[in-house]
Amino acid sequence: MYDPDRLIDELARTAGPVSRVPATWVRAAWLIPLALLLGALSSSLLHREATDWAAANARVAIAGALLSLAIGTFCLMSALSVSVAGRVVRGKYWAVALLLLWIALAIASIGSPAASAAAVVQGHHGTPCFVFVTLAGLPMILLALLALRQTRSLTPVRSLALTGCGAAFLAFALLALCHPTELSLIDLVMHVAAALVLGGSAILLGRRIIAC
Repeated sequence: MYDPDRLIDELARTAGPVSRVPATWVRAAWLIPLALLLGALSSSLLHREATDWAAANARVAIAGALLSLAIGTFCLMSALSVSVAGRVVRGKYWAVALLLLWIALAIASIGSPAASAAAVVQGHHGTPCFVFVTLAGLPMILLALLALRQTRSLTPVRSLALTGCGAAFLAFALLALCHPTELSLIDLVMHVAAALVLGGSAILLGRRIIAC
């Protein structure tokens, strides 16, 4: 017969000390720089020309890169936070505002329809962008899984979706260093497609790893 008192006594005898999980910002302080480094190293396998910062849309591109870095940082910090029971995502409305601003800047960076069509004809069809973002983002996801495995998560899908989103935006920030300042529509579509692939990959790879 099941005896809860006996179970409690047994757990009390065998349980070891539990160390406190470091604050989210402490964990993010090493995770995010290392993730960017891994993303830069993995994407260096691809041949890309450096961004022309003297181009017409350079300021918009710089703002987009900084926003990508901010959103990616927020998403990864949120993934670390919600994986700990009792912690919640803070600053959600600010994050939504940043995301809307990022979308507006991305749309503003799109050239004329004629220029987008010419880019496709010349072979600039967005595939290199897709490959870059996925190649840079996957190592970031694997690194984040190691960090998330420390605490596990009661809501693994939510934590992993935030992880994939964070990796995608950090990869966007790296892509800005070697991408024309003017986007084509197909570029933007492939950027979003790569982000969706990273989000799905994070969930598929990490669901069993971080689930409680």
